[in-house]
Amino acid sequence: MLIERIDTLIFDLDNTLIDRNAAMRKSVHEWLSAQGYKGTQLETAVDDCMQYDNWGYTNRQEFATWLLHEYSNKQNKVTPHELQHLLHVNNSRNVEPDLAVQRVLQTLGTQYQLVLATNGGSKTQRAKIQQAQLENFFQPQAIFVSGEMEFEKPDPRYFKIIVEKLQLNTSKALVIGDNLYNDIQAANECGLNTCWVSHGREGKTGIQPTITIKNIIEITAWSKQLI
Repeated sequence: MLIERIDTLIFDLDNTLIDRNAAMRKSVHEWLSAQGYKGTQLETAVDDCMQYDNWGYTNRQEFATWLLHEYSNKQNKVTPHELQHLLHVNNSRNVEPDLAVQRVLQTLGTQYQLVLATNGGSKTQRAKIQQAQLENFFQPQAIFVSGEMEFEKPDPRYFKIIVEKLQLNTSKALVIGDNLYNDIQAANECGLNTCWVSHGREGKTGIQPTITIKNIIEITAWSKQLI
């Protein structure tokens, strides 16, 4: 589907502009190693944890509780809340800059207003942005972190705040994200155009993005049709 006259691109962060899964895998690997897991047993445990994590869609408290129950050693005294916080901190530290993504943003920034819209705590999400070296591609007033706001995705009011603060024309803005519920469905409800970063996954019936791409790099090809 061809979209005309887009002037603003609103990006999700985790698994859209940064490889959140890779950072999470490294954090889980570090934690399991500290529990004494090694070799094939360690790699199998990491795979199991990432499957349960489900792209971060599993509730964080639920995941931490499960992780402690399944894999902690007897000497581990941390609570699920403490483990959840540890993983958040380590995920921020384990994010790696992606030069290809930076080149995409550099190019798009000459054609569009770029906006960053992410769920999560202020400290951890801003640490990820800094660690990924993305802060220079967005004006300070165009970075929206749910931990600093009244609402979070998938509440449509989250996007309505962005639209109002930046005085956007919804028909000229495109929300780009990997989460069909948080990013696509919520933005659809606000009348925004949407782009689902599928990573090769199958879509959910009833949630229709305006366009679908497999990874964020593909947005450069689509951008030629968005002006």
